[in-house]
Amino acid sequence: MTPDSPLELEALEVYLQPDFITQMEWAKLYRNICRYVQTVTHHDMVRYPEKAEIMRKMETSHFHIQIKRAFTTDVILLYLELACYINQEEVLIMLGVSNNHGRISTPLIIDLIVLIHTQQPGLIRVKGYLHPEDWTVSLYRLQERGLLMK
Repeated sequence: MTPDSPLELEALEVYLQPDFITQMEWAKLYRNICRYVQTVTHHDMVRYPEKAEIMRKMETSHFHIQIKRAFTTDVILLYLELACYINQEEVLIMLGVSNNHGRISTPLIIDLIVLIHTQQPGLIRVKGYLHPEDWTVSLYRLQERGLLMK
């Protein structure tokens, strides 16, 4: 982009660190994540869902969500079995785009960050900026659904 471009986009990358959790603990967390992902509406997944193409593929062993917009694509890919991840140190599991205000247009990514972080602190590493308001809204949304209890 040119320096005077009115639209500056930044990547938000979320990495899973499989060495920080057992397979049994991950399976429990993964099932909790899947329950949420299966029931979340397009309106809760994406800001302006009418301007996005949402592909949600749920399998027994993994799920893949892709949100395409005019200029960006956000992606989430999680596996049930930790052994499926080739890189066992750090695995890119979510990739989103935030605007120059630090706002991400896929609230589902923030929800999953909050859900994983509150259940297993230190399991993920986030590279990029998370807007504090997005975090707060996500906490509220997950609490309403009863997902933040251990």
